[in-house]
Amino acid sequence: MAMAAKKVKTSSRDSVSTLPDEVLGQILSLLPTKLAASTTVLSKRWRNLFPLVNNLDFDPFIVIYPTRTKPATGRSTYLDFMEDTLVLLRNSPIKKFSLKWSSLQNFNHIIYSVLENGVLELHLSSSVCQCLLPEFFSKTLVKLTLSNGCYYQTKLPPRGVLFPSLKTLSLFLVCFPANAPVDLNECLLASPLLEEFNICDDHPHRAGWVKQVSGSSIRRMSIFYRSHNIKDHSCFVIKTPNLVYFDYSSYVAEDYVVQFDSLVEASLDLRLWKYYDFVPPKALYYGYDPSTDSPWGDATKLIAALSNVVTLHLSADTLEVFYSCSESMPEFNNLVKLSFESHKERCWQVLPLLVKKSPNLETLVIKGLVHEITDECGDVCVHKKIKTKKMCCLLSCRVKMLKIMGMKEDGEKCNR
Repeated sequence: MAMAAKKVKTSSRDSVSTLPDEVLGQILSLLPTKLAASTTVLSKRWRNLFPLVNNLDFDPFIVIYPTRTKPATGRSTYLDFMEDTLVLLRNSPIKKFSLKWSSLQNFNHIIYSVLENGVLELHLSSSVCQCLLPEFFSKTLVKLTLSNGCYYQTKLPPRGVLFPSLKTLSLFLVCFPANAPVDLNECLLASPLLEEFNICDDHPHRAGWVKQVSGSSIRRMSIFYRSHNIKDHSCFVIKTPNLVYFDYSSYVAEDYVVQFDSLVEASLDLRLWKYYDFVPPKALYYGYDPSTDSPWGDATKLIAALSNVVTLHLSADTLEVFYSCSESMPEFNNLVKLSFESHKERCWQVLPLLVKKSPNLETLVIKGLVHEITDECGDVCVHKKIKTKKMCCLLSCRVKMLKIMGMKEDGEKCNR
């Protein structure tokens, strides 16, 4: 009976409180900052745990902050809470700081305090135009993310480099004013240790990204750009001689200026304008009519710059873009692995040529076997083999491994 009582007493203990302070500090760092701060009222021990939080996340859309303002100062309690929190943690290291805001109130002093603290990761998201102070500088910052806003700066630090230790830069739905005294986009890309650069701009009705990337230190890059205005795709300039991995999704541009000297792996989702009905109103200024004219844009230079890749991933749309450049198709002598997606409304005409141009291809991955049959499919289709009695190019190539993923029936348009 005594043993049973002892077991009940043991099981009723607060198991969370038995964890070491360092572990509890890590747990609190995973919570929105307001929730983590609210634990300080639990006990004296929990008050002492809060300074161990190294990840601050201020997001008024996740945790409701009071929106009222103080009559004396006109300041929001959201801003006061951030200031009080930073004062409490002034002697504690901050590894990651995330801040979202949508008001015209100035948060520069908050950002400055965090940078002065030696933060390693900084994530800013603003729905209003934000002028960053000249003090927007840090020797320790390794990762920077700017989202949902317009950012600019009026003055650079003495040596002109904002973040000498920056390794990862991500821009999501961000624009930089063309008339700003300082080209903030260029300054960020000039970070000497920058290794990874990510762009995501899927807003259909604005130019957004400047469509220029240069940097000898960049090794990984991801670009997702979906402006529906055809004039925003006049030319893409990408000069990254040491780039190893490239992930690119956009509509075909009119021209490309590209430098890929070290590229190993690439993933492409290039789209022809003729498939999208939003083109005519925007493209009439250029005299282009997708219903009668040949496909707008030319990916010849981009495809030529990819000729040394070892691994290549293509969307169904990209296969048709490659076909539009068949006459200038380069040799892919280093290509070992090729994977592509299929779509019932996209054609495979370029596949025989692409396989022929890849003499060292070892692995072929096909994601689905549906595609639109045309008279120009060559010897890739089963229906062509039956009519012409030619061997399918997939059987005659030197591929050692063939993977077929997601095969499904689709009537007459399904080829196996």
